[in-house]
Amino acid sequence: MAGVNRRQFLYAGVPVTLGLSNARFYRGLSDLHGFPSPAGSPGAASKDDSPSKNLIANGDFSRGTIGPLPENWSVVAGNPALKPSFKLVAGQDGKRELMAESNGRRECYGYLRHPVSMAGGKTYRMRARFRFSGLDDINRNLVHGVFAENFNNGIFQYRKEGEWIVGEGHFPGPPKDLDGEVRLYFRYSATGKVWWEQVSLEECAPIAPRPVKLAVSWGTGDLKYWERWLDAAGSRGADLALMPEMFNGIEDPMKAETEDGPSRRLMAEKACQWKMHVSGTTYVWRGDLVFNTAPLFDREGKLIGIYDKNMVYEPELDMGAAPGRGFPVFPTDLGKVGIMICYDSWFPKTAEILALKGAELILFPNAGYYAELMHARAADNCVFIAVSSLSNPAGVWDSAGHQAGEDRPDPTCAAPSAILSFQREEEVRLFLVTVDLAKKQSPAAWGGPMRSAPGGRRCRETCMDPLEADIAREARRWFEV
Repeated sequence: MAGVNRRQFLYAGVPVTLGLSNARFYRGLSDLHGFPSPAGSPGAASKDDSPSKNLIANGDFSRGTIGPLPENWSVVAGNPALKPSFKLVAGQDGKRELMAESNGRRECYGYLRHPVSMAGGKTYRMRARFRFSGLDDINRNLVHGVFAENFNNGIFQYRKEGEWIVGEGHFPGPPKDLDGEVRLYFRYSATGKVWWEQVSLEECAPIAPRPVKLAVSWGTGDLKYWERWLDAAGSRGADLALMPEMFNGIEDPMKAETEDGPSRRLMAEKACQWKMHVSGTTYVWRGDLVFNTAPLFDREGKLIGIYDKNMVYEPELDMGAAPGRGFPVFPTDLGKVGIMICYDSWFPKTAEILALKGAELILFPNAGYYAELMHARAADNCVFIAVSSLSNPAGVWDSAGHQAGEDRPDPTCAAPSAILSFQREEEVRLFLVTVDLAKKQSPAAWGGPMRSAPGGRRCRETCMDPLEADIAREARRWFEV
């Protein structure tokens, strides 16, 4: 690794805006990782315009001798002492499999690579099918990605198919033709093994845009006002209209409505009338308990689900409100939607658990909030956030932390914005924002999600031991040490 500095090592595959010239960066990248030069290399996979062709020439491991590595695959381990064992083995049903095995150390770390060539302006599907034993966490122990100069992406979701695990990711490719490599990482296991049956990278259909028009608001009003506001949002084509916390003006939990009260009826009626989703919060009696609750209605006015505020503000508790339990995520025709209410936002874990459960959009009705937190909540978890507030400005943030209508963008955020348009109508206190939920960017857009800010992607957590156990233990410790 002589001649390769620390910055080249850490940022291989990211933009050259790190202080390195393009040529110097690319030489370092080629020296360290064996990427082809811009003119190509004999080892690079040939291009093929067929969408069904696997760009990984030996992705089924059919070529090679049992024992060593399959043809066209090679191993990289920055520290030989941590290098896992990789070899071609005879697998189930006579198929060959590529096996990785720990070297007996928890710090075990290394990866296999195979050259690929990608055509510019295309969309790709990466897929891996494998089985394993002795691994604690697929996202901590394995990483599947494609890496090239200024480009990276890969697999972030897995599913079970019998004894097999299938991971799959769809993503836009580089803007221009580019040579790079597919990598299969094995890390952080003293006893684990994995057997890959097949790994593929194929051209696929483009990812369709998912424009969603969000209507948010600020300030107070009675139900007559909110009826007019919902009409304004609906007549302007909103897909989802969000009212603030306690929008009906009832601030005393003991004066709460019933679940079939006028506030709920208004939301359901306007959702049906305008064919839009509607949410907002009110106090509601349920049995002999009162909850600060946010229902979500679909375009037909049917109730999708209810979130009861978990982190109830202490004055609310003093007045008789009870905390809810759990953070549900609701499937809608827009995508997966979660909700947090007011005081919830001061606890980072609320947004995190919603994102881990699959939420793409978090609705945040509140009486008041700290707007600067929204950049972090969105960017940390790769979610969109829509805010309506009684006492503060309304807002919408995309997954990189861009705020709709912000006239002074943060120069430290390198990601393109997923905010397509916005309009503010002061006279009706209506802020309409259209976002593309298909664009999930990280704020530090260093070539793609494998090298950008993690944005809640599980495999990007690179510590050996999960933090959650330590956090839970420390959170429950009531005594000084």
